[in-house]
Amino acid sequence: MKGKVVLLLSTAVFIAAYFISPNSVSSILNSVFALFEHSQNRSTPPTSVTVFSKEELAKFKGDNGETIYLALVGHVYDVSKGRKHYGPGGGYEFFAGIDGSKAYVTGQFDKDGLVDDISELTPAEVLSLDNWKSFYEKDYTFVGKVEGAFYDKNGAELPMLDVYRKKLKIAMLEKEMVENDNRLFPPCNSEWSQASGGRIWCTKLSGGIARDWVGVPRMYYVAGSSKPRCACVRTTGPPSHDPESTQHKNRGDLDNPNLSIYPNCDEMSESCPMPQ
Repeated sequence: MKGKVVLLLSTAVFIAAYFISPNSVSSILNSVFALFEHSQNRSTPPTSVTVFSKEELAKFKGDNGETIYLALVGHVYDVSKGRKHYGPGGGYEFFAGIDGSKAYVTGQFDKDGLVDDISELTPAEVLSLDNWKSFYEKDYTFVGKVEGAFYDKNGAELPMLDVYRKKLKIAMLEKEMVENDNRLFPPCNSEWSQASGGRIWCTKLSGGIARDWVGVPRMYYVAGSSKPRCACVRTTGPPSHDPESTQHKNRGDLDNPNLSIYPNCDEMSESCPMPQ
């Protein structure tokens, strides 16, 4: 802003000196300086956020009925209304006064596990951690940030926050892929009893996926998984990988190479005995 004002001022003086009467120079300068002072004096809404040191945060553990703070992914929340959980003697008292982000998904509630370094977490674990963060955002009051793995003493972001965001993005993409896969190959219903053993079957709502077809159970081998899952497979129409095809066998996805028929089950049965 200062650079622009200086340029404007210089230009005004030059024009006044060469093309306007000398008396006009003073008037132009006064106008420009007034504009500059106005721009400098404009108030800026405060955007500062309290940044706690680890030592400061450690004071808020709820001793003697006092305030309870905890931090997650560098954000500090007032959880005093959850005193029975986070206060002295509560089931989650070890989270009070610290950022123990990693432990929320590992369950390691000792000094080695209650840390804010989440670099070793998988994308799926980071997604679970983000669900915890959403819970605190919804149910408790945000009061600031804590200096540590995610923010420095001034509240500026540190590389660990990028690690968190990148893994979260990967997890969201993976989740979307699984949801899309479940729409194509909905999970089967299953039940087991000591008298009759196990059974797997398909309906128009099996797997929680509403559709206009029932399908038949198949062993579905998913990339990256060591064991197949039971999937309900569409038996008519074009295959899912080529839905616009007019040259098909009207067998739906039955010929998908990642599918196998369950033993002791008819190929077109909607219900099969569960393998031993």
